[in-house]
Amino acid sequence: MDGYLGHPVNQYRLVRRMASEWSNMQDIVNENVAEVFLSNLTQKLSHFPSEEDVKGTAEAIMRLQDTYRLDTHDVARGIIKGMKSNQSLTADDCFDIGRTAYLERDFYHCRLWMNEALQHVENGLSYSKFDVLDHLSYCTAQGGNIQKAFELTNEMLQIDPAVQRIKQNHEHYRHLLGAHKRGDDGSVGEFATSRRQDEYPSTPERTNYERLCRGEGIHVSPSIERKLKCYLYTNKGNPRLLLQPVKLEELWHSPHLVRFHNIMSESELQTIKALAKPRLNRATVQNPVTGVLEFAHYRVSKSAWLKDGDHAVVKKVCQRISDVTGLSMDSAEELQIANYGVGGQYEPHFDYSRDSDVGKFHNSVGNRIATFLTYMSDVEHGGSTVFLDPGIAVRPIKGSAVFWYNLLPSGEGDERTRHAACPVLTGVKWVSNKWIHERDQEFRRSCAKSFNADNRIF
Repeated sequence: MDGYLGHPVNQYRLVRRMASEWSNMQDIVNENVAEVFLSNLTQKLSHFPSEEDVKGTAEAIMRLQDTYRLDTHDVARGIIKGMKSNQSLTADDCFDIGRTAYLERDFYHCRLWMNEALQHVENGLSYSKFDVLDHLSYCTAQGGNIQKAFELTNEMLQIDPAVQRIKQNHEHYRHLLGAHKRGDDGSVGEFATSRRQDEYPSTPERTNYERLCRGEGIHVSPSIERKLKCYLYTNKGNPRLLLQPVKLEELWHSPHLVRFHNIMSESELQTIKALAKPRLNRATVQNPVTGVLEFAHYRVSKSAWLKDGDHAVVKKVCQRISDVTGLSMDSAEELQIANYGVGGQYEPHFDYSRDSDVGKFHNSVGNRIATFLTYMSDVEHGGSTVFLDPGIAVRPIKGSAVFWYNLLPSGEGDERTRHAACPVLTGVKWVSNKWIHERDQEFRRSCAKSFNADNRIF
């Protein structure tokens, strides 16, 4: 099932179908007055996708288009990175994705998907061609291409010349074009071909983030590469690691980023995922201004929290994290399990709390000194963890873990650790996070002799 739903087109079609058919089934049952049957089905309602899920899946497809520069026509045909789905998007699907963009005032994606719906309108569409042109002309005009919007309203009037609203739009566009030709109105420009600017502003950081997600521009110079080593690691002779050393790979020298390979076994991964699945809920973020936990478009995933006492495997894994990092788990947070489906992401962020944040961590535990991120699945395409300052992308490898210090030895936040989880293009991504705090590390990580000391792990 994960393999099938790991394709964006398959996921969108299934979610949309289940959301719409549940409503249709309710209507049919109501007509037959089968109250007991309907009551039983209603109890299962929470397991069915909602209209909000359909909207979220459509937004995920548009997010993937932006990040990975996907061609709309290829996506509609079910082709992602050369992989063909056994399904294609219908004209109705394309219209509904465009409609989602329209309602969000995302005129760029609205134009793309309404154009795609228009190409398939002859193959059957629940909506009329007039409806498609109506949305397309408005989004085109809002994007700045008044000439094209004028032509589309012309086509609409040929279909139905009696619609007063379209007549008014047609005359309005004619007036704008005339004023532009006379030079009276310089505001009418070419159609904006960039992404939507309200939700995803084009900033240097976002450009860098998406470039790294696509695997572009990543280059490690020979002088840096020579400093990066792979070796068996026992953490200064830790008894549990002497018998089974950990495979350590250095990913970057400053900030120091390392990957531990085979840190979790297959049985441990399956046990932890099984424990987490019934507890998964949409992940939240803490608003840095208000301190309130809330949903956000820049973090799209589901998460669950596991205590050491929930299962012997959880306790064993957390002990292993302590062994390889040399840090105490006494003030650490519970093990967080996160599940990213198609389009799931977490945009650039810091794991530590900054002085300006309202919801800072309590002094009894201190700030998040380090992060231990374990990949619990492989991902076919996308889903890398990217670090913006060094400019590297770490692809998920099942059973491996990436470790880094969020705080400098001075206790200040290391801004070079700003990172992000790239959108999952195809496949399903599972990770676990262990956020380790400052308290109880006093005799495990020495304070720096100088304020600017580097953030070395070992």
